[in-house]
This record gives sequence, C-alpha cells and structure tokens, in this order.
Amino acid sequence: MNIGHYTYRPGARGGIASYVRRLGSAQTDSGHNVTYLCRDGEGSDLPSIREVEGDVDLFDTARQLGVDVLHLHRRVNHLPEHRVPTVRTMHGNHGSCPSGSRFLKRSGTPCNRDYSAFGCLWGHLVDHCGSRRPGNVVDNFRRIETEQELAAEIPTVTVSRFVKERMIRSGCPPDHMEVIHSPAPDLNRSPVPVQQTDPPRMLFAGRIEPKKGVEWLLQALATSEVPVCLDVAGTGDDAYMQEVKARVKDLALTDRITFHGWVGEADVYRLIEKARAVIVPSLWHEPAGLVTLEAAAVGRPVIASQVGGISEYARDSFALHASPGDVGELSECIARLASNPEEAASMGQRARTIAQDRFSMEDFLSMMMDLYRSTVTTAPASMYL
Repeated sequence: MNIGHYTYRPGARGGIASYVRRLGSAQTDSGHNVTYLCRDGEGSDLPSIREVEGDVDLFDTARQLGVDVLHLHRRVNHLPEHRVPTVRTMHGNHGSCPSGSRFLKRSGTPCNRDYSAFGCLWGHLVDHCGSRRPGNVVDNFRRIETEQELAAEIPTVTVSRFVKERMIRSGCPPDHMEVIHSPAPDLNRSPVPVQQTDPPRMLFAGRIEPKKGVEWLLQALATSEVPVCLDVAGTGDDAYMQEVKARVKDLALTDRITFHGWVGEADVYRLIEKARAVIVPSLWHEPAGLVTLEAAAVGRPVIASQVGGISEYARDSFALHASPGDVGELSECIARLASNPEEAASMGQRARTIAQDRFSMEDFLSMMMDLYRSTVTTAPASMYL
C-alpha cells in the first residue's frame, strides 16, 4: 500500500512526531511505501519527505504521488471533494476543548467541562485555560468547529477512550471514531534489573511547564518520608525554568535534583534504566501519556496522576496513581516504591509483559492497516476521479 503521513514537522521532539516515525517505520518494514508530507522537513533524517505549502497542496501532492491512504496527524481546514481516501489520528484534546489544554491555569487543576461556547469562553477569560487575546480566542473556537466537522466526515482514530468520550460529549458524532491505543516501543534489549541505589533515583521526562505538574512533584519529594533523588529530562521556557529551580532551592532539594535538559531517545532509556520508577505528575488531561509505555518497555513501574487517558496506558498492575495536586497521595506513592525495591521490580516485570502483549507494534499496525483497507474499500467513486 502507498501511504502518506501528514504532520507539521516529522523531525520534531515530542509524542506526535515519535508516533508518526514509529508507525511509518513499522509500515515500511512491512513492505509498504511511506511518504511523509509536512510543512517543515528540517531536522529529520526520514526518507521520502515532501514539504507542502497548505491544504490544497497537500491533497494535490498526495494524488500526484498515487497515495492510497492519506493519514492526517494535524488539522486541515478543508477536505476537497475529490481527494484520496483519508483518515486521521486525534492526538490531543482539540476535538473537545478550544484551547486543547484541558487545564485551568489559574487554579492549576484539570478542566472537566464539556465544550460549550459560554463555558469555554469563561475558561479562556477567567480560568486562563487558553489565550485571552481576542484573535486567539476566535481562532480556538474556529478550530474546535473544524475538528468536529472533520470527525463527521472522515474516520478518526483517538489515542484513548478518554479522548473519544470527551469528543462525543462535546458534540462529535461517534460513527467514524475508533480507539486505537498507541504502541509501546520495541527496544530489542535485555531488561536491566531495578537499581538498588540508596537513595533510589526516580525520573521525570517531559516538557517542564505548569500543566506537567513539576512543582507538585517537588512538593511531594520534599515531604516524602523516604529520601529520593530525581532526574529531570526535559526543559521549558527560561522564565519558568528559573521559577522551578528557585523552588528546588526553597525546598532544600538542590542536592537531590539533577536537571539534564532535553535528551535524545537513547539517553531517555538509559535514565529510565537507572530509575526505581518513572513519575508522570500531569495536572492536565493528558490524552495518552506515552512516557508510561516507554517506562513499561524498559521494565519500570510508573507513578502517575489520575487524569485524561493516562490510566488506560499505566495499568494498575504496574502503576500507582495519585489524585492530581494531592501532595500527600503522591508523596505516599513515591515513598512506597522508594522503600520497596522488590515491589518495584515485580511491578516492572509486569509492566514489560503488558507492554509486549497488550501494546505491541504488531497489534497496533494490524488495527491501523485494517482501518486503511476499510477506508479504501468504502471510499466513494468520486475520490478516484
């Protein structure tokens, strides 16, 4: 099959770009022809990249390349009547939230509203869930309308049941929506036993910003009955990084926190191997939380907040969960694994088994290709004109 993947920048850091690269690579290994269509190809060593200038150029290029299925990983504003069969993956919350954040910055809590014009306008202006600039607010509301229109027209994969259910509750028709959970990485490496270091090390990996819950994590570390060292793999804007580092100093955690900055994929896995557990303290409704599967693939347990689609990936059998913002609960979870290396090791073994058996690339690819074939089979004849 000739497949086109459309994303903004396939060489970017972050979950969407990683998802696209893993899926495309697996399809190539299975004998399919894959082309990456994008607005910006800089920084990518992927083969077969074609830059496009907008929606019209995207669909024209896909047709010229003889693409059988075009898989969208970012929004388009218009679907031409005569186009190649098209599917998309909804990676975020933009189908149920105008700003896509599902995070009330003013209170530092996840947003549980269903979409409504009044409620979400109030959120922008009062709760600071999105920009308060008039032009940006208008663009956000136009975006969710477009996302809902797309959900009515083309098959839409959501990365979690949470995303699908929120989209339906916010007005998206369910007929063309299907949940396909993202796959765990296939590392092809022998498991490394859980480290017995004292104090134990734990890991936070991700962008450092308020909704990621780093300050909540620091408070929990400061109150934990068991001393823990924390590796932080990631970065954020300069002003917020200064706030976080000042908070580390105020909490007397300077000797226990190591900031690594943004690290490459191989280095992330090395840090996971050194960790007793990986902590995902998000305060917004993460659509998936793929770092939980990265931890599982290495054989490490997870400590995560109960938000969004995280619990669909971080299963109870290998994860401890805390209510978002609850310092005591998170502190107890940290102390439990910090003081019980045997339990951490047992949970890590279950994590690795689940990653291999329930989140395998083989199963993920099979479901995706079934969707492609169904889309091609049921496409109206006008698409082939």
